[in-house]
Amino acid sequence: MMTSTPNVVVKNMFTPSFKNLNHIYKTQNQVHNSTMNMFDYYANEKKKAFFMLDYFSGKIGKDKEMNIMFENGEYATKDEIEKRKKQYAKYIENSNIYKLVISFPENYLEENVDIKKFEKDLAKHIIPMFLKKCGFDDINNMSYQFSLHTNTDNLHFHLSFAEKKPNYKRTMSKELVYRHAGKLEQKELGFLKNEIEHYIHKEQVFTPLLKETNKEIEELKKYFNPKEKNFLLNDKSDILIEEKINKLGKLLEEKRDSKNQKIKFNSIKNKEIRDLTKEIKSNIFSKKDTELYNDYQKFKTSLKEINKYFNEVAKKNHSKEVDDSFIKSKQKYLDNYVLNAIVNYAQYKKITDSKIIQEAVYKEYKKNKKRNKFDILTSYLSSNNRKSQFVSKYKIKEAVRNINDELEQAEKEFENLFKEDKEHVYE
Repeated sequence: MMTSTPNVVVKNMFTPSFKNLNHIYKTQNQVHNSTMNMFDYYANEKKKAFFMLDYFSGKIGKDKEMNIMFENGEYATKDEIEKRKKQYAKYIENSNIYKLVISFPENYLEENVDIKKFEKDLAKHIIPMFLKKCGFDDINNMSYQFSLHTNTDNLHFHLSFAEKKPNYKRTMSKELVYRHAGKLEQKELGFLKNEIEHYIHKEQVFTPLLKETNKEIEELKKYFNPKEKNFLLNDKSDILIEEKINKLGKLLEEKRDSKNQKIKFNSIKNKEIRDLTKEIKSNIFSKKDTELYNDYQKFKTSLKEINKYFNEVAKKNHSKEVDDSFIKSKQKYLDNYVLNAIVNYAQYKKITDSKIIQEAVYKEYKKNKKRNKFDILTSYLSSNNRKSQFVSKYKIKEAVRNINDELEQAEKEFENLFKEDKEHVYE
């Protein structure tokens, strides 16, 4: 249910660079003064949050740390703040100074998080993700600081940041520039609000879902790991899939420059190989009433639950922006693992047409040993049998001669009966 007020409120302001002056900041001197005053306002001792541990330890009034935190998640000293002022005197020549206020309902933050830990995670994890969302390329080329103020009923953070050098990725261009727009977009602010809300509640809902999803991924990976007993690609029960794997192996042999090396699917440029690999994957996962299919449905259900969680996070912040990058990353991770397994299996464990025929005939024979093996073979290779239209009848003899290891014990009986039936046909 949507609350009357959002749990996280973010307001955005900015001071323009010398090259980006506007009707509010008309002179470079105004920009300079606003930027320098920002540090003094952030570090105001009267607005600092004090904690019970500070009181009992006697730290209040004696520490050298100021009420302002830098990128490293540590409170800055007066000397460090003065040094940063000099840095910003240079940054403002080309970079806007972005300023945000992040506020919370009364007692909301205190009741739900360890504030000191939250500050560190805000510095080292949440803000870097937010800056990436804003289009900045390298976090090391960004400078930012924030301060927690307690002079109102609602705890709130003041956050500001600037570019040290051109660091903004323009669309349709690889060139990095200074970001011109000072006002942040709603999708960018919504991302920050949702990440903070997610941080506050993730242990209650998200972490259990994540553990279950990761467990399901590991189970699904076993089907495509040659070291596992249930290695799915060894299953020759689906003759059409085996034919496609065989074709893929031939394509890889023909198209690849370097042989006998592990393949990364995403490095493959050939469209025919990529499409065929994806088709094989789709065929494997679409087979219903299998253990793989059932396990995959569990995985998809977990992703839906995670998506539901992120939608609830957005609702609590009255945000229309729902970040689905986490869900996509989990799906992509599994997809890549499977696609890599298929191309490498096809390269190293190519299945010949004869082995496919042998397996098909043998499985049919095991179902009904009274049935004539020549009839079985003829039936499988007939033009009316959809499953075997891809092979030619001349491969009957080759199939018999090349019985694979699994059929060794039945080899002699199989060949003898085949010969007897053949002689009978030509009498």
